[in-house]
Amino acid sequence: MSFMNIKSGLRDFFRPYSAVILPTRTTVTRLTNYKGMWNVWAEYEIIISSRRLERDNVELELGNIEREIMKEMCQYKPGAIEGIEEIQYGGMERIYDSRNWSKSNWASRTFIRCRFYHNAND
Repeated sequence: MSFMNIKSGLRDFFRPYSAVILPTRTTVTRLTNYKGMWNVWAEYEIIISSRRLERDNVELELGNIEREIMKEMCQYKPGAIEGIEEIQYGGMERIYDSRNWSKSNWASRTFIRCRFYHNAND
C-alpha cells in the first residue's frame, strides 16, 4: 500500500482499508478584543479500518497509518494548513464490530481538535 486517502463521510465497508474524518462538535466564541473576530474550535474523529483481522493483530500497514496520523497531529506547526492555528491530539481507541474476532472489522478512532479564527468583516 503506497498511500491512503482520507475522505469525509462514512466508512467504506467494501474496501480492505478505509480512512474517514467526521466532524463531531464545533464551538464558536467571539473574541472581545477584536471587532468581528471569532475563535472556532472544531472537533473531529479520524476512523481508519480494515476487514477481517484478529483481535489486536494489527497489520504492519494499518499500524503505520495509525502512527502516521498521530505523528502528523502531534507535530503540526501553526499555519501549515492555511487558517488552522492549532491542532490538538486527543487520543485513540480501538473499535471491534463483532464477537467473532477472527472475522471482524478492525478500526481505530483518533480524536483531534482544530482551532482557527474567522473574521466576519472579510
